[in-house]
Amino acid sequence: MRTRLLDAALESLVEVGYAGTTTLAVQKRAGVPRGTLQHHFPTKADLLAGAVEHLAARRFDQLTREFEDIPASADRLETAVELTMRMLSGPSFLAALEIWVGARTDPELLAAFLPLEHRLFELMHNSIRDVFRAEFPDDPRVPTITEFTIEIMTGLAMRVLLTGEVGRNRIIEHRWRNAVRILLGTAHPDTLTAPRSQPTSSSGP
Repeated sequence: MRTRLLDAALESLVEVGYAGTTTLAVQKRAGVPRGTLQHHFPTKADLLAGAVEHLAARRFDQLTREFEDIPASADRLETAVELTMRMLSGPSFLAALEIWVGARTDPELLAAFLPLEHRLFELMHNSIRDVFRAEFPDDPRVPTITEFTIEIMTGLAMRVLLTGEVGRNRIIEHRWRNAVRILLGTAHPDTLTAPRSQPTSSSGP
């Protein structure tokens, strides 16, 4: 029942945002009596603190699965950028953004949320750094490039939520991948704004 309530809280955060996620709305969404909700979460602060932990567990699991599934033959640089973008999209990220909004003016929520968010971003940083290091094992620039990748992709993810400009983000993602190659010495600076290569069409029917 606790998980059912927490799932309902996260769904509410995604669909109607922080302001619309009330205890009454979550109770109705979960389809449980008022007393059941109050038994598990006496206040909205308790409910959202529980939702923070529930959300963090989901995001940790997602990150672990994503990185475990990287094929050995993958382009590590492309993979690092693409995985970062995937981690910063979807329902879990939307719910986290709504909690960021609420935590800005709610000290109790901030205290519950910030340590977990720091832990998640540290885990993400370490995982993405290791993907880069698989190709550039001794390059001292890798930690900084990893941090820039996360910050740039976070900004792009938030921008597309507001503007819906997915195509523009794809261009910037592509240019950042080129920039990383230039920074790591595997590409010429002239390639920074080179157009994206088009996949070769198959000759089959």
